[in-house]
Amino acid sequence: MSKEAFAQLGCLSNTAGIAVANLDAMPTVRIEPDLNITSKRLGEIVARLDLFAMNGDQVFFDHAGEMKVMTAKKFRTWISDHVITAEKFDKDSGSPWARSLGIDEAATVLESENFRRGVRPLRGVNHVRCPVIRESAEAELLPTGWELLPWGYDPETQIYTVPGGLEYDTELPWEVAKGRLAREFGTFPISDDRSFAVHIAAMLALYIRHLPGGMGLRPGFLWYANAPGTGKSVLAKACLYPVMGRAAAAKMKKNEDLDKELEAFCRASAPYIFLDNIYGGINSASIDQLLTSTESTGRAMGGHGIFVARNTALLLGTANQIDLNDDALRRFLLIDLFEKGSMADRAAFVPLDDERMKSEAWRVSMLEVLCSLVRHWHSEGMPQGSHKLESFEAYAGLLGGIVEAAGYAPPFKKAVLPDAKSPGQAEFEELLRLVLTEMGEAQEKDFTTADLARLARAGELYKNDIGTEADGKKLTIKEDGIPVAERAMALDCGYMTPAQASAFGKRITKLVGREPSVDGIKLEFGKRAQSRKASYTVKRLN
Repeated sequence: MSKEAFAQLGCLSNTAGIAVANLDAMPTVRIEPDLNITSKRLGEIVARLDLFAMNGDQVFFDHAGEMKVMTAKKFRTWISDHVITAEKFDKDSGSPWARSLGIDEAATVLESENFRRGVRPLRGVNHVRCPVIRESAEAELLPTGWELLPWGYDPETQIYTVPGGLEYDTELPWEVAKGRLAREFGTFPISDDRSFAVHIAAMLALYIRHLPGGMGLRPGFLWYANAPGTGKSVLAKACLYPVMGRAAAAKMKKNEDLDKELEAFCRASAPYIFLDNIYGGINSASIDQLLTSTESTGRAMGGHGIFVARNTALLLGTANQIDLNDDALRRFLLIDLFEKGSMADRAAFVPLDDERMKSEAWRVSMLEVLCSLVRHWHSEGMPQGSHKLESFEAYAGLLGGIVEAAGYAPPFKKAVLPDAKSPGQAEFEELLRLVLTEMGEAQEKDFTTADLARLARAGELYKNDIGTEADGKKLTIKEDGIPVAERAMALDCGYMTPAQASAFGKRITKLVGREPSVDGIKLEFGKRAQSRKASYTVKRLN
């Protein structure tokens, strides 16, 4: 809100954009016995203040720029920064004898329809200025050009941009912008041009959400790697820090707990949900609803009635070698990473980490890049993307158009996953085949490390770690003290030397939490402690 607008209300704005009282010019509202009258007058004034209605709640922004739900207790002091409330007036001068609303009075005002009609609707919150294309007043509603949203509340879009955020250059040449992106992300093992284009699209996703089609149905983004250490989490965070200034990961829960978690994000109109290191798969009705429905419903606070909230959250996830079916490939844009060597072998121009990405200098640099790509797309006539995606046509047209206008590959082209297995994956799957044979018809069974070593040696697996079946027999003879006459009949009992046990145990422990499919049978590979021995529980999931 401008200083002039605050002045009309009897308020001034400090440099951080927070309203402070100017008692000489503040409007006065009488606290009437009929609070409906008081509520109506306060509602007329609050229409020009930074109190907003979002998903059934009334919200405001605190001194740190964080959105909070308005309560009756807080409203008593908040409204006093903007309005003098009085029950009595001086007989001689007419000056009000100011008093705060009582807690019950404040609660009544907040619930009054006369007051709530004056509270402006809020559709989203930004902490940096993002681009918008205004519509003309003509019947055709043709775009008149693009601009950055103003600080404060924008009535046309109903977006609030928290004052005091970063300023950045809007004139960076797009060729320079592409050079910056190449330097920042060119050393990551992104497997192909399509995947690199999807990553650029993911970086733009939060920045362009107020452009036409930017807040409709949107697919998720998934950084999918063949092995740990590829930098997938860093790449995902690089898409959050520029616009959000943070990259907090949500807790990956299951079933009803996941439903509640996603419902909370929708209720709060969260701009993103970041699921880092997904195990097993991404089959979830709640996630499907988030990606394929524009609204969510749930139980309102206090257990009475329901609320309806727009699905505003962009979904980002990272995973190593999880199962992806055709539905997942349609609902998620895949950034495929394939590490042939090790992360230590890659030389980065400047290492990318959280501290650097949350710095103002890096964020400003990336905001300039994103703005440059949008400006170039607009100057080219706002072309549409060449590839459509079922259910996400408008979004594919917008985001694909911006990315392709900059000379990148079509990001909405369907991903084709490489056939190559990650290091150790083929051996692990073969081990699980032997495990299934030993399980027989059992749905669940525990295996010690020695059990797995015995099976691995029988299948000639992990020989560099645990040796061969013949080596295992020799250890069994030694450990069990088998007489010479019986040694020819000795079996491998899975005994290992300390060095073998350490190497094999570390390798197997890294695989805990996977839900691989072997010959059409989906398994859960878990671990639980039993006495002093590690026990790995293998469970059939279908």
